[in-house]
Amino acid sequence: MLDDTLSILQVVGYQNSGKTSLIEKICQLAVLDGLKLGCFKHHGHGGKPDRLLKEKDTDRYVGAGAFAAGVEGEGEFHFSMQHITLKQLLSMCQHLPLDAVLIEGYKQAPYRKIICVKNEEELIDLSTLSNIEAAIYFSQEFQLAKNYSFPVFSAFEKDANTFCYNLLKGGGSF
Repeated sequence: MLDDTLSILQVVGYQNSGKTSLIEKICQLAVLDGLKLGCFKHHGHGGKPDRLLKEKDTDRYVGAGAFAAGVEGEGEFHFSMQHITLKQLLSMCQHLPLDAVLIEGYKQAPYRKIICVKNEEELIDLSTLSNIEAAIYFSQEFQLAKNYSFPVFSAFEKDANTFCYNLLKGGGSF
């Protein structure tokens, strides 16, 4: 079971819906506040994600069958692990000096969520997910046709970023 002191917030949506942009904005607010965030992404496009460091020794270790591999240099550590689940990843986070974790993707995971959408069709489809705290749309032409049980913000409103950041810190107000 995860320690309740580590705040976890998911940012979910379809491809090119603004998830990474929103996470960047939340990270910038966290830096100003002195919070240490862990940010992890689920590669939801099918297949394995591209290797960050191609043709490096750690890739050779993994290619040779290593379950986990890493490299450290000047205090920076890059880590790779095979067959890890979100639950295992979050368990590892309990041992890191983090204040909060942002997860991009893993739509079906049980954590508090912000959904990012391009249009109301996506909003309707994703509104069936669990634990939705808010929705953010990244289109200037977005027209909201129905009411939802959670707030819906334009990404162009300053309040949207503030609300999401406050969710990460454990609240949800402005």
